[in-house]
Amino acid sequence: MNMAWIIAVATAAGPLSADAGSSLSPPGVGGARSPSAALTCAVTTPPGRPLVFRPWVGLAPRRAAVRGHLQLTDCTSPDGSAPGLRSGWVALRATAVLSCTSARRVHGRAVITWFGGDGRPVGTSTLRSRGDHLATQRPADALLTGAVTAGPLRGEQTHGGITPGTGLLSCATQGLERLPGAGHMTFG
Repeated sequence: MNMAWIIAVATAAGPLSADAGSSLSPPGVGGARSPSAALTCAVTTPPGRPLVFRPWVGLAPRRAAVRGHLQLTDCTSPDGSAPGLRSGWVALRATAVLSCTSARRVHGRAVITWFGGDGRPVGTSTLRSRGDHLATQRPADALLTGAVTAGPLRGEQTHGGITPGTGLLSCATQGLERLPGAGHMTFG
């Protein structure tokens, strides 16, 4: 799980450039970093489309790849620095050394397409995830850890948590190939 989140290398529906997110950004969310910028969103895997691990994740750590999508909803900006970002669609791809309880050597990229309150696209951000050694009770949380490298919220650090639909015991006894789940993600 951990690997899937951290290693999230996003695949976008179309080609993206580093400047694409900035040119589409609503005022106050693109370009130069705002030191107090913050955004918090609910995060879920889309219905019927869990994150996928190849090969499956088990108790013993091994290199795996993860791909999938996440939905960001109910995004709020406590300090008002990112009022135009209300929801998002995340495409991710990553690789890591994963187990049911840890993620190491995580390398990933995600592309977030942002939507405003009217449901129209307002920008695209790129998120990079890297980790030499991460150990958590829920390895999928590592996929939410990284930094925004382009587009709205550029320069912001990201973190969060996702609760899988199945528990540690299920991962340990049956392995984990698909991960549906829900949680939260914070930028800033």
